[in-house]
Amino acid sequence: MNEASRVVLGIIGPPASGKGAISTYLASVYGAGKLRFSDTLHAILERLNIERTRDNLIILSEVIRERCGEDVLARAMMIGAEQAPQQIIVIDGVRRAGDIELFRSMPGFHLIAVDADIHTRYERAKLRAEKPEEATQTFNDFAALEQRSTEVTCHELISQAEITFDNNGTMEDLRGKIDEYLRSLGVQK
Repeated sequence: MNEASRVVLGIIGPPASGKGAISTYLASVYGAGKLRFSDTLHAILERLNIERTRDNLIILSEVIRERCGEDVLARAMMIGAEQAPQQIIVIDGVRRAGDIELFRSMPGFHLIAVDADIHTRYERAKLRAEKPEEATQTFNDFAALEQRSTEVTCHELISQAEITFDNNGTMEDLRGKIDEYLRSLGVQK
């Protein structure tokens, strides 16, 4: 692939829908570069010795966006994508309309979505326990996440994606759908 055929995939989806699973698969099988919005926030919290809970990530994101501009994290992701040496770049965790608007200016950008039933996502979140509170949260706590500032527009923005992957099945099912979509873009394993 040359620069003109570079593929940049922005992934949007609610918590525990499979964004990370897609990113990891694309990195391991296709050699994709992987950027996550939350990595910058995690690094800041770690440096400040603050627990990396979902609440702390949301608060930090809101403060940074309020003080430095709504698109500050998207601009950082865009710079990271432009500097990455890989021909396929995955931007995990797109959540805002302004982010999508900015990314659409990038050559080769495609917005993809992943979604799953809330009960499936809840069980996956408990199993992965990526954030400290996930292993012990109740279903009601998990469902309340949908009303947080970082998630409230997610389902609306999913409708802007070129394709939405239903992730209620197995990982093998999801991988097959991803492979098929990438073939439609001219990308081979």
